[in-house]
Amino acid sequence: MKHIKRILVLGIATLLMACTSYGEKVTYNGTEVYYTEEVTKETADAVGAYLEEMEFADGSSKSVQITKDSIYNFRMVTQEKYHEDTSMDISFQALGFLLSTEVFEGEPINFVICDNTFTTARTLYIEGSDAAEEI
Repeated sequence: MKHIKRILVLGIATLLMACTSYGEKVTYNGTEVYYTEEVTKETADAVGAYLEEMEFADGSSKSVQITKDSIYNFRMVTQEKYHEDTSMDISFQALGFLLSTEVFEGEPINFVICDNTFTTARTLYIEGSDAAEEI
C-alpha cells in the first residue's frame, strides 16, 4: 500500500509540473526563451540570438515563449497595463515583423501579449513577408 501511495503522489506531482511547464529554456543575455515540443531548440536559439542582436536581450530579465500550432506564436510577458493598452502595439508589431522576416523565414506569426505565467491577454497577427525569400 505504501508503494502505491508513493507512485500516486509521484504521478500527481509529475502531472502538475507538466501542466505548469513553459517548455525547455535557453537564455540570452537575461532573456529567457522558452519553447514547447513543437518548436526546435535551433529555432529557440535563433530567436534568442536575434533578440540579443537587436539589443532586446540587454541583460535585464525578460521572458518569451515560442509555441507552434498552425503558425508560430511569439509569446511575450509584458507589464499588465499593456494587456489592454494598445499604445505599444506599433512596437510589438514591428518586433513581430522583424522576427517573422529574420527568424521565421517570412512566415506569418502571432505576437501574443501575456502575463507572467504566459496566460494570453491578447494577440496581434503579423502578416508574413516575402522579404526573407529576397535576401
